Amino acid sequence: MTRTLLACLAIVLAGPAGAAGAGEPDLVNGRLLFARCGICHALSHEGSKGKKGPALAGLFGRKAGTVKGFRYSEAMRTKGVVWSEATLDAYLTKPSAFVPGTTMIYGGLRRKSDRRDVIAYLKNILRTAR
Repeated sequence: MTRTLLACLAIVLAGPAGAAGAGEPDLVNGRLLFARCGICHALSHEGSKGKKGPALAGLFGRKAGTVKGFRYSEAMRTKGVVWSEATLDAYLTKPSAFVPGTTMIYGGLRRKSDRRDVIAYLKNILRTAR
């Protein structure tokens, strides 16, 4: 099956975005939304070569701007934030507002449920990514 067909099938099986209860993360929606992030960010260090953004392996609990071998903006290196569910939620809302001067060109995720789903997906998948 092609990736497009699999993605469409996942959308149909998952139902509308946010179909999980108001407080329950929807990992399928999180995976589909992360596809946008995956253009620039790899989940593992091994898959990060040639990507525009740093690898996300070890993200939770890591100080922002510290992945070896990645060239961060001054703003990100000096922000002093440690990535957690709360800080990632604030960042994903609008990266340029959370870290003024960041070089990440992404407008953010407006819907809290979408951010919750992406964060839950990342927590789930990064447990196994190295």
